[in-house]
This record gives sequence, C-alpha cells and structure tokens, in this order.
Amino acid sequence: MGMGVSFPGSYRGNGGDCQGLPSCSEACHPCTMTRHSPIPFDPDPPRPDPRAPDVIRLRQGVRAQFRAVVGEVPVILRVEAGHKVIRGAFEATVPAGQLTLMPAHLPLDVENHPAPDGPYRATGLLLAPALAPPTGTSTASTSADPRALAAFDRALDLCRRPATPQAIRDHAVLEVLLWLDGLGLRLPPPKPHSLSDRIRVLAGADLARDWPAAEVARAHGLSEATLRRHLAEEGTGLAVLLTDLRMNRALGLLQATDLPVQEIAFQVGYASPSRFALRFRARFGLAPSAIRGERGGTAIDRSGTMGARAAE
Repeated sequence: MGMGVSFPGSYRGNGGDCQGLPSCSEACHPCTMTRHSPIPFDPDPPRPDPRAPDVIRLRQGVRAQFRAVVGEVPVILRVEAGHKVIRGAFEATVPAGQLTLMPAHLPLDVENHPAPDGPYRATGLLLAPALAPPTGTSTASTSADPRALAAFDRALDLCRRPATPQAIRDHAVLEVLLWLDGLGLRLPPPKPHSLSDRIRVLAGADLARDWPAAEVARAHGLSEATLRRHLAEEGTGLAVLLTDLRMNRALGLLQATDLPVQEIAFQVGYASPSRFALRFRARFGLAPSAIRGERGGTAIDRSGTMGARAAE
C-alpha cells in the first residue's frame, strides 16, 4: 500500500479458531445465483484494472523495506508471489497464497520480498467507506483458509464486472471480512481521528495542488498558530505531514500502476521530477525507478521514519 498503499503484538498465523463457521456449501453467496463463468484471472494484468476500481495490483521488482508506511484506506491483501513482512502494531510474515488485513492511518514497517523467479506481487481489495467491517483484537495475522480465499476470489470476480452494483461489490467484500473475523483476523477498533489523520484525508483528495497552512487551518476551524500547536503535540508539522503523504501515495502508485515516474511526480504535487526523486530517495532510500526493478539492486533497508525525517 505501499499502498503507500499502506497500512497493523504477536499474533498466531494461519487461522485461529474457526469453530462455528459454516462450510462453503452452507454459506450464502450472491454469486452462486449467477450464471456466468468467472473472468479468467491474469496474475499480472495491466495496472490498474480498469474493470475493478476497488482492486489494486501491487508489483515490486526488488526487495526493499519501507518504514512507517501509512495506508490511506483499509485493504484485504493476498500475496500472489514472493512474501511480505509486516512489523509495527502487529507482526506478520505473509507468504504467497495467504491473506492479511492492512488497516488505514497506522504506521507500519513493510518489507516486500520478490519471488525467486519474478517480482513480488499482491492483490488488494479496497474497503469502501460505507462498509462496517468487524473490528477487535485479532488472534491471527494471516489466513490460508480455503473458504476465505474462495470468498476473496468471488469478491475479486464481482469487482471486475462493470455491471456489478456497488452494493453487491461491498457485500462480496464484507463476506471476506466475515470469514476472516471467524478465523480470528480483524481490523483494529477504530480510534478517533487525530488532526494529522484529518489533514491526510483533506489533502489526499488532491495532492497535485499546494496546501497552504492558512487554508488547512481554516478547513479545520483553527488558527494557524493552533494548527501548528496541535500538530506539534502529535509529533509532526504540516510540511512533514504533507511530504509523508505525498511520498506514501507515490510509493503506492509506483507499485500499483505503470504510470511514468514524471506523471506520478505531478500527481503528488511535484512540478520537478528531479526534486521528487530526491525527496523519494530521502524518504525510502532508493530511486523511484528502483521500485519496479528498473535498476539493479538486491536488498534495500532505509528508515525514513517520522522521527528521522526533517521538516521540508
């Protein structure tokens, strides 16, 4: 997340107590009443999938560790090739073929490992704001349960059909969450949004433009001095926060799209691609082009944590 598209103390992997869950044949799935065949799954299609605005396809060509990556929306993630290591509010190693949940607004250290014969790849289902996912303390961090994986495939198939109403897409995604909930894998309980979170939402709607402090303060009913004071109490500042948001968004776009680096720079508010590349390297320790394996490299480990970054 990346998803930058990004995003959660030790949990038990692969399951949890699934007692009381119905079998696949007992569960009611909307797609069992349709008469079409699933759209063939291309493991590495053009990105993003124009038929599936709720789906992200992540690809990374080199092993790299990203510190304090913050996801903008929660994601159900399935690793397709390679494996993912997550540290922070929770810890998990997610091998190919397993599911995990990536919460929003929670800094995580993420390390993606390519497969021996190709890039790291993952597929994510974005959770719409209207969804009310199960939340609570998790007893698992990943799942390879075939029923949850089958529900993920059904949701993916429905999300890729242009005629599928959004309510049906949401229902299918919620089914995956309910299976995972029964297996002990849940998103953390929601917490009140901090001022930093609210600014991320505001600015994230249009990162291509400038966000002067006066405008941000006015949008939150604050004076500039009060805005600065509240952000300082949260351990950050407006320039640091906006730069981090831009870099996290850029990381997600590099992993989930084939957009040129110059276009990504423009989308996240940099008129100068060279200045963008310098800022990206300072944050993540490698050039934007290296994310896709366009330059040589084996393993990259840089901090770029909130505490280590200086204000812009």
